[in-house]
Amino acid sequence: MRASFEADLDNGWILTPKYGYYRMSDKEIDEAGSTSRYELQVRRELTDNFDILVELGLQPQALGYESVLYQTGIRWLPFYYLAGIKNSVLLAKIGQERYRTYVNVSGQDLPYGVFRQVGTRAQLEAEADVGLFHLQGTWQKVIKYSSRVPEDVTFSWANVPYMTAVIQGFLKDAYALRVSYPSRYVTPYASLVRYHYDQRRAVASAVSAGLHVRLWDVDVSGGIEVFEPRREDNRKTYFSLSVEIPM
Repeated sequence: MRASFEADLDNGWILTPKYGYYRMSDKEIDEAGSTSRYELQVRRELTDNFDILVELGLQPQALGYESVLYQTGIRWLPFYYLAGIKNSVLLAKIGQERYRTYVNVSGQDLPYGVFRQVGTRAQLEAEADVGLFHLQGTWQKVIKYSSRVPEDVTFSWANVPYMTAVIQGFLKDAYALRVSYPSRYVTPYASLVRYHYDQRRAVASAVSAGLHVRLWDVDVSGGIEVFEPRREDNRKTYFSLSVEIPM
């Protein structure tokens, strides 16, 4: 479950608190429980087409994992309309995420107590309307991890761009494209993602497709997602359902 609320203070400041809830239930490793993640984005509008932002995130300790995220970025609207392209947005971020893992992949306590990891990361995003389609693209990369990950260690929550579900592990990089066909009531969409786990050369893939349906100012989304949830797993299929209520 994910939720966010954008508060425009009408003085150039925009605050966006976010909340994520992830329920892990995997009988193969005899592990069950929930994890929460809290984030806050503070954005400052400097001009009509240029913003700066700061993001902070916290995943409190649960199921043997915890993390802290902090990053900053710039958001630029280069033009409204040019050669058939309109509503363009470019976003660049850089920051760090600090992880702590207390258990191995089977959920047992690590003999050395805790594994600490720091990932220095960069991210680029772009979106625009091209003809009747809305295109979104993203590229994210961990420039450097502070430690080599032991074979029996993972992390509970890593985001894959444009996917509702999460994966377990340390991501090295990911690049993704999302295409949607907006209409008044129904908006079909499809996404393709390619990503690497840290210290693994093989490329993992993820795909998703679904529909956004607007009913009485309420957006209902349903889709199907196929991806590799762990570095040692084959692809699995997931279904997603969400409701968005504008406020």
